[in-house]
Amino acid sequence: MIFEMLKSAIRSILSNKTRTFLSVLGITIGIAAVIAVVSLGEGAGSSIKKNISSLGSNILMIMPGKTAGKGRLAQAVGDVFTEEDADKLLAYSTSLDGVTPILTMQMNVQVGAVNTIANLVGAKSDIWSILQINVMEGRLTLPSDESKSVCVIGQKLKEDLFGDEPAIGKSISILTPAGKRTFTVVGVLEPAGQLLFFRPDEAVIIPFKTAKLRVFHTKKVSLILAKVREPELTQIAMQEIDSYFFKKFHSEDRYSIISQDYILQTLNESLTILNLVLGGIAGISLLVGGIGIMNIMLVSVIERTREIGIRKALGATRSSILLQFILEAVIVTLTGGIFGIVLGAIAGKIISRFINIPFILSPAVVLIATAISTAIGLFFGVFPAHKASKLNPVEALRYE
Repeated sequence: MIFEMLKSAIRSILSNKTRTFLSVLGITIGIAAVIAVVSLGEGAGSSIKKNISSLGSNILMIMPGKTAGKGRLAQAVGDVFTEEDADKLLAYSTSLDGVTPILTMQMNVQVGAVNTIANLVGAKSDIWSILQINVMEGRLTLPSDESKSVCVIGQKLKEDLFGDEPAIGKSISILTPAGKRTFTVVGVLEPAGQLLFFRPDEAVIIPFKTAKLRVFHTKKVSLILAKVREPELTQIAMQEIDSYFFKKFHSEDRYSIISQDYILQTLNESLTILNLVLGGIAGISLLVGGIGIMNIMLVSVIERTREIGIRKALGATRSSILLQFILEAVIVTLTGGIFGIVLGAIAGKIISRFINIPFILSPAVVLIATAISTAIGLFFGVFPAHKASKLNPVEALRYE
């Protein structure tokens, strides 16, 4: 019986191909949008987490201000750290292998007529071993470069400023609040993606003392970056850092010690919320598609009133009529869901190539998309099916 109903449902769907195509298209676009958006979000998150995890679990950031709640950072309570804190911290702790103060700010960078906004980072040469960054051209800054006007730039920034021309030995100008400062490029970094507080690909890194004296003109630093000697000593290092700064400030509200685990936890929470929001926005098109399915099924009920009357006169029950129309709605939405998964995967892969992030289509997303498309068919098909099943056979036979 079910098999006969299924064949009848398919015949009915194919009897009006244009209307069926438009119904399927609405669901296809909705499912494709959800698949593409969620999978691209997963890919972006995976890429960032991979870059952070590649640093190892022994990197610590000491930030001004205090973490507030789960996964959030309160507004910094002014600039509280100095270069001296970084030097004393390395001597104070028995677990740290490298410490560098960091000065950072978004600034305008120029080369001839080309200019762009870049993240300017002032750091001691320890930053290279702490963040495990290497150059693809030239060299990294050295301890002997302190106070010199040299810089290392990211690979993307190099392309923006110099194009295909070599950058080593060339000059760039940084527009600081105190005026224009010129730096000589000594190195171009390998692509690194997002690393903790900045993207090296789009950054200019200069020696710390040069940044302090010629660019920022301050005795305070933005944050302190530290590397623990061994991952197993991370908790001990955090306790030592906490002890040092608590003795200095007599308050835990002036600083935060952020580990890689904390960053990954915060990132996971943020990505989950982002994926839910983006998925919800894309899901609105599914709602619109579902309403379209219901409207078309209602039209189908009106057009097939005499058919329903004949079937009821021949002994068809309300449940069989109800099941017939629900099957039609589910077939349409499930077909749209399958096409949507394929279209979403293709669109997502194309977009991922343009924005240079991985596309991750998980089986869970495919299963959820399939379940959603089926649920839409059931939900929006029930009302038209119920209406069809309640038709009086006598009145239905007289319907013109």
